[in-house]
Amino acid sequence: MAVRQADNVLRFFEYFAASQRPTTLTELSEALKLPLSSTSNLVSTLRERGFLFEVRKRGGFYPTRRMYDLTLSILDGDPVLGLVREHMEALREETGETILLAAREGDRVIYLEALESRKGVRYSARAGETRPIYAISSGKAILAALDDAALRREIDRLDYSEAAEASITDRAALFDDIVSGRARGWFLNASEYTPEVSAVGMLLDIAEQKYGLSVAGPNYRMQGRYEEIAAALGRVVAAIKSQIHETGAGR
Repeated sequence: MAVRQADNVLRFFEYFAASQRPTTLTELSEALKLPLSSTSNLVSTLRERGFLFEVRKRGGFYPTRRMYDLTLSILDGDPVLGLVREHMEALREETGETILLAAREGDRVIYLEALESRKGVRYSARAGETRPIYAISSGKAILAALDDAALRREIDRLDYSEAAEASITDRAALFDDIVSGRARGWFLNASEYTPEVSAVGMLLDIAEQKYGLSVAGPNYRMQGRYEEIAAALGRVVAAIKSQIHETGAGR
Protein backbone atom coordinates (compact mmCIF):
# COMPACT_ATOMS: atom_id res chain seq x y z
CA MET A 1 0.00 0.00 0.00
CA ALA A 2 1.37 3.41 -1.00
CA VAL A 3 2.10 5.95 1.75
CA ARG A 4 0.02 8.94 0.70
CA GLN A 5 2.41 11.66 1.85
CA ALA A 6 5.38 10.03 0.12
CA ASP A 7 3.32 9.51 -3.02
CA ASN A 8 2.35 13.19 -3.03
CA VAL A 9 5.99 14.28 -2.82
CA LEU A 10 7.01 11.99 -5.67
CA ARG A 11 4.12 13.15 -7.85
CA PHE A 12 5.09 16.73 -7.02
CA PHE A 13 8.58 16.32 -8.49
CA GLU A 14 7.31 14.25 -11.41
CA TYR A 15 4.95 17.10 -12.25
CA PHE A 16 7.80 19.61 -12.47
CA ALA A 17 9.91 17.17 -14.47
CA ALA A 18 7.11 17.05 -17.04
CA SER A 19 6.05 20.74 -17.01
CA GLN A 20 9.49 22.34 -16.57
CA ARG A 21 8.02 25.74 -15.63
CA PRO A 22 7.13 27.68 -12.47
CA THR A 23 3.67 26.81 -11.16
CA THR A 24 1.29 28.56 -8.80
CA LEU A 25 -0.22 26.98 -5.71
CA THR A 26 -3.63 26.72 -7.38
CA GLU A 27 -2.18 25.08 -10.48
CA LEU A 28 -0.29 22.59 -8.33
CA SER A 29 -3.42 21.77 -6.36
CA GLU A 30 -5.34 21.06 -9.56
CA ALA A 31 -2.53 19.12 -11.21
CA LEU A 32 -1.90 16.90 -8.18
CA LYS A 33 -5.62 16.62 -7.35
CA LEU A 34 -4.96 17.68 -3.77
CA PRO A 35 -6.87 20.10 -1.56
CA LEU A 36 -5.41 23.59 -1.60
CA SER A 37 -4.57 23.32 2.10
CA SER A 38 -2.62 20.06 1.61
CA THR A 39 -0.78 21.54 -1.36
CA SER A 40 0.11 24.62 0.67
CA ASN A 41 1.50 22.46 3.49
CA LEU A 42 3.55 20.44 1.01
CA VAL A 43 4.96 23.57 -0.62
CA SER A 44 5.78 25.13 2.77
CA THR A 45 7.63 22.03 3.92
CA LEU A 46 9.67 21.76 0.72
CA ARG A 47 10.53 25.47 0.85
CA GLU A 48 11.72 25.14 4.45
CA ARG A 49 13.92 22.17 3.48
CA GLY A 50 15.43 24.06 0.52
CA PHE A 51 13.85 21.99 -2.23
CA LEU A 52 11.58 24.74 -3.59
CA PHE A 53 11.67 28.50 -4.09
CA GLU A 54 9.24 31.17 -5.22
CA VAL A 55 10.39 32.59 -8.53
CA ARG A 56 8.86 35.99 -7.69
CA LYS A 57 5.95 37.23 -5.63
CA ARG A 58 2.88 35.32 -6.90
CA GLY A 59 4.97 34.24 -9.89
CA GLY A 60 4.91 30.54 -9.05
CA PHE A 61 7.22 28.01 -7.45
CA TYR A 62 10.01 25.91 -8.92
CA PRO A 63 12.35 23.26 -7.45
CA THR A 64 15.91 24.16 -6.55
CA ARG A 65 18.81 21.89 -7.53
CA ARG A 66 18.90 20.38 -4.04
CA MET A 67 17.07 17.22 -5.18
CA TYR A 68 19.47 16.91 -8.12
CA ASP A 69 22.51 17.19 -5.84
CA LEU A 70 21.13 14.60 -3.42
CA THR A 71 20.37 12.25 -6.28
CA LEU A 72 23.89 12.54 -7.65
CA SER A 73 25.30 11.77 -4.21
CA ILE A 74 23.11 8.68 -3.98
CA LEU A 75 24.15 7.49 -7.44
CA ASP A 76 27.83 8.03 -6.66
CA GLY A 77 27.51 5.48 -3.85
CA ASP A 78 25.52 2.92 -5.80
CA PRO A 79 27.73 -0.21 -5.83
CA VAL A 80 26.05 -1.71 -8.90
CA LEU A 81 25.89 1.38 -11.10
CA GLY A 82 29.38 2.46 -10.19
CA LEU A 83 30.75 -0.86 -11.42
CA VAL A 84 28.55 -1.34 -14.47
CA ARG A 85 28.10 2.15 -15.97
CA GLU A 86 31.50 2.33 -17.69
CA HIS A 87 30.89 -1.04 -19.35
CA MET A 88 27.41 0.06 -20.41
CA GLU A 89 28.88 3.14 -22.08
CA ALA A 90 31.35 0.97 -24.00
CA LEU A 91 28.53 -1.35 -25.07
CA ARG A 92 26.50 1.61 -26.32
CA GLU A 93 29.42 2.77 -28.44
CA GLU A 94 29.96 -0.72 -29.86
CA THR A 95 26.33 -1.49 -30.69
CA GLY A 96 25.01 2.01 -31.34
CA GLU A 97 21.85 1.18 -29.40
CA THR A 98 20.24 1.91 -26.03
CA ILE A 99 21.67 0.00 -23.07
CA LEU A 100 19.50 -0.88 -20.06
CA LEU A 101 20.24 -2.29 -16.62
CA ALA A 102 17.20 -3.73 -14.84
CA ALA A 103 16.38 -5.37 -11.53
CA ARG A 104 13.33 -7.31 -10.45
CA GLU A 105 10.57 -5.40 -8.65
CA GLY A 106 7.78 -7.88 -7.93
CA ASP A 107 6.15 -8.91 -11.20
CA ARG A 108 7.95 -6.12 -13.05
CA VAL A 109 11.49 -4.99 -13.68
CA ILE A 110 12.70 -1.48 -12.91
CA TYR A 111 15.40 0.21 -14.95
CA LEU A 112 18.29 1.18 -12.71
CA GLU A 113 20.16 2.84 -15.56
CA ALA A 114 19.29 3.68 -19.15
CA LEU A 115 21.92 4.94 -21.61
CA GLU A 116 20.06 5.98 -24.73
CA SER A 117 21.50 5.53 -28.19
CA ARG A 118 23.06 8.65 -29.69
CA LYS A 119 21.17 8.09 -32.93
CA GLY A 120 18.18 10.20 -33.87
CA VAL A 121 15.84 7.23 -34.04
CA ARG A 122 16.27 5.16 -30.90
CA TYR A 123 14.55 3.30 -28.10
CA SER A 124 13.94 5.76 -25.26
CA ALA A 125 13.66 4.80 -21.59
CA ARG A 126 14.59 6.34 -18.26
CA ALA A 127 15.88 5.03 -14.98
CA GLY A 128 12.95 4.37 -12.68
CA GLU A 129 10.58 3.20 -15.40
CA THR A 130 9.15 -0.29 -15.07
CA ARG A 131 8.05 -2.99 -17.48
CA PRO A 132 6.26 -6.35 -17.08
CA ILE A 133 8.96 -8.93 -16.31
CA TYR A 134 7.69 -11.46 -18.86
CA ALA A 135 7.59 -9.03 -21.79
CA ILE A 136 11.18 -7.81 -22.06
CA SER A 137 14.51 -9.52 -22.60
CA SER A 138 16.11 -8.49 -19.30
CA GLY A 139 13.06 -9.72 -17.40
CA LYS A 140 13.24 -13.09 -19.14
CA ALA A 141 16.93 -13.29 -18.26
CA ILE A 142 16.13 -12.75 -14.58
CA LEU A 143 13.33 -15.32 -14.64
CA ALA A 144 15.63 -17.83 -16.34
CA ALA A 145 17.81 -17.92 -13.21
CA LEU A 146 15.02 -19.99 -11.58
CA ASP A 147 15.00 -23.75 -11.95
CA ASP A 148 12.31 -25.20 -14.20
CA ALA A 149 9.86 -26.01 -11.43
CA ALA A 150 10.13 -22.55 -9.88
CA LEU A 151 9.94 -20.94 -13.31
CA ARG A 152 6.67 -22.74 -14.08
CA ARG A 153 5.21 -21.58 -10.78
CA GLU A 154 6.22 -17.99 -11.47
CA ILE A 155 4.79 -18.04 -14.96
CA ASP A 156 1.51 -19.49 -13.70
CA ARG A 157 1.03 -16.80 -11.06
CA LEU A 158 2.14 -13.70 -13.01
CA ASP A 159 -0.39 -10.97 -13.72
CA TYR A 160 -0.67 -10.53 -17.49
CA SER A 161 -3.19 -7.69 -17.41
CA GLU A 162 -0.64 -5.19 -18.77
CA ALA A 163 0.41 -7.37 -21.66
CA ALA A 164 0.82 -5.72 -25.03
CA GLU A 165 -0.71 -7.23 -28.15
CA ALA A 166 2.49 -9.10 -29.06
CA SER A 167 3.41 -10.18 -25.51
CA ILE A 168 3.72 -13.91 -24.93
CA THR A 169 0.99 -14.69 -22.41
CA ASP A 170 0.45 -18.36 -23.16
CA ARG A 171 2.10 -20.02 -20.17
CA ALA A 172 3.55 -22.97 -22.03
CA ALA A 173 4.87 -20.79 -24.86
CA LEU A 174 6.48 -18.36 -22.42
CA PHE A 175 8.14 -21.20 -20.51
CA ASP A 176 9.55 -22.62 -23.76
CA ASP A 177 10.75 -19.18 -24.86
CA ILE A 178 12.63 -18.59 -21.60
CA VAL A 179 14.11 -22.09 -21.48
CA SER A 180 15.27 -21.73 -25.09
CA GLY A 181 16.92 -18.43 -24.21
CA ARG A 182 18.64 -20.02 -21.24
CA ALA A 183 20.08 -22.74 -23.46
CA ARG A 184 21.16 -20.17 -26.04
CA GLY A 185 22.69 -17.88 -23.42
CA TRP A 186 20.68 -14.77 -24.29
CA PHE A 187 17.06 -13.65 -24.44
CA LEU A 188 14.98 -11.88 -27.04
CA ASN A 189 12.14 -9.41 -26.89
CA ALA A 190 10.87 -9.18 -30.47
CA SER A 191 8.42 -6.23 -30.28
CA GLU A 192 6.67 -7.97 -27.37
CA TYR A 193 6.09 -4.79 -25.42
CA THR A 194 7.03 -1.75 -27.52
CA PRO A 195 5.99 -1.94 -31.19
CA GLU A 196 8.83 -1.98 -33.72
CA VAL A 197 11.46 -2.37 -30.98
CA SER A 198 13.59 -5.43 -30.28
CA ALA A 199 15.99 -6.14 -27.43
CA VAL A 200 18.61 -8.72 -26.58
CA GLY A 201 19.16 -9.39 -22.88
CA MET A 202 21.45 -11.38 -20.64
CA LEU A 203 21.62 -12.20 -16.94
CA LEU A 204 24.14 -10.29 -14.82
CA ASP A 205 24.73 -11.89 -11.44
CA ILE A 206 26.41 -9.61 -8.87
CA ALA A 207 26.80 -10.68 -5.25
CA GLU A 208 23.91 -13.13 -5.62
CA GLN A 209 21.67 -10.35 -6.95
CA LYS A 210 20.11 -10.94 -10.35
CA TYR A 211 20.13 -8.11 -12.87
CA GLY A 212 19.22 -7.98 -16.53
CA LEU A 213 21.49 -6.16 -18.98
CA SER A 214 20.03 -5.51 -22.41
CA VAL A 215 20.52 -3.77 -25.74
CA ALA A 216 17.38 -2.30 -27.33
CA GLY A 217 16.70 -0.53 -30.60
CA PRO A 218 14.36 -0.21 -33.57
CA ASN A 219 13.68 -3.43 -35.45
CA TYR A 220 15.15 -2.21 -38.72
CA ARG A 221 18.58 -1.94 -37.05
CA MET A 222 18.28 -4.83 -34.61
CA GLN A 223 16.92 -7.59 -36.82
CA GLY A 224 19.69 -9.64 -38.34
CA ARG A 225 22.10 -8.50 -35.62
CA TYR A 226 20.78 -10.48 -32.65
CA GLU A 227 23.72 -12.88 -32.46
CA GLU A 228 26.25 -10.10 -33.03
CA ILE A 229 24.70 -8.01 -30.27
CA ALA A 230 24.45 -11.03 -27.96
CA ALA A 231 28.18 -11.67 -28.46
CA ALA A 232 29.00 -8.05 -27.55
CA LEU A 233 26.70 -8.29 -24.53
CA GLY A 234 28.38 -11.53 -23.47
CA ARG A 235 31.82 -9.92 -23.59
CA VAL A 236 30.62 -7.05 -21.41
CA VAL A 237 29.01 -9.38 -18.86
CA ALA A 238 32.23 -11.40 -18.71
CA ALA A 239 34.29 -8.22 -18.27
CA ILE A 240 32.07 -7.04 -15.42
CA LYS A 241 32.32 -10.40 -13.67
CA SER A 242 36.08 -10.41 -14.12
CA GLN A 243 36.33 -6.94 -12.59
CA ILE A 244 34.19 -8.04 -9.66
CA HIS A 245 36.47 -11.00 -9.09
CA GLU A 246 39.61 -8.87 -9.28
CA THR A 247 38.39 -6.08 -7.00
CA GLY A 248 36.16 -8.07 -4.69
CA ALA A 249 33.41 -5.49 -5.36
CA GLY A 250 30.67 -8.09 -5.21
CA ARG A 251 31.53 -9.35 -1.73
